[in-house]
Amino acid sequence: MAQKSKSVEDFPVELLSGGKPVAEKLVRRGMLDLERELTKQFNEERDLEVEATGHMSQVRDALLTKAISTDQMATGVRGLRALDYRLSKAKLNLPKIPSQKRSIRTGSIVANVVPPFTYQWTWSATSGNPSLSLAANRTTGQMSFNIWNASRDASGSARAAIGIYFRPVTESGFLRLWSNPAFNYSWWTYCAFASAHSDAFIGLYVGRYTLAGGYDATLISQQINLWNDDSWWSGAGSHNGSNSGYPLFSQFNVDRSHWYALWVWCGGRASAVGWDSPFWGSGAASNLAVTIPSMTWELF
Repeated sequence: MAQKSKSVEDFPVELLSGGKPVAEKLVRRGMLDLERELTKQFNEERDLEVEATGHMSQVRDALLTKAISTDQMATGVRGLRALDYRLSKAKLNLPKIPSQKRSIRTGSIVANVVPPFTYQWTWSATSGNPSLSLAANRTTGQMSFNIWNASRDASGSARAAIGIYFRPVTESGFLRLWSNPAFNYSWWTYCAFASAHSDAFIGLYVGRYTLAGGYDATLISQQINLWNDDSWWSGAGSHNGSNSGYPLFSQFNVDRSHWYALWVWCGGRASAVGWDSPFWGSGAASNLAVTIPSMTWELF
């Protein structure tokens, strides 16, 4: 009996991407710096919201009294002005990137990787007990988050990622990475004389590791905004939508003395003060559900 010929789908992609993947626990260890930075960012954003809300409450309370208090309103405006001025003094740091070597390359190798993928990762932070659910599934290539302030003074932030292992078969090279995830989304901000915030992003993330397993550098941290709303008086309303194939792309240098974790990731945040008062309040949510059909890399 003639032996059945093997198709391209039967070819083990691992032979081209550096062999057996490194254990997920090592990859997660490398994400600890990112998790600490995300937690610091969440706390700083929450502190600013609380401070700004305190100043806004002075203006709101002055407007809602029977006899409008101009002194109280002026106090609130002065606080917002001082916050605005303080933020204007902050300077952006220039991005730090790993050094690269000059090289000349010819030809390329392309691999299209489909589920099941190699790694999954999630992170979240909350303040005030919002409703938050979060998932990432390497087997199906699906990830999602749902954040709602749960009608209380609360804030939540979430990240989810699905990734693959890669180590070049050549001494050095240039890697192109792309994916076309599909997603559904819904979000809203509603407010009456109070603040509400909702945002979400999708993108690629690439971490570089030493052969000993230590985290070495972040090569790509791509965050493409899908929406980003800050409302104070009436809100932006409710929004729903979908995308059947959102294009993500990046390119960077790689070498044989490192291995790499290549991720598609997403994240979002929602924050509002709730509805405890009969006269003012706010609600917000950020919901995203993503399916990754494949991740494709091309090594030059």
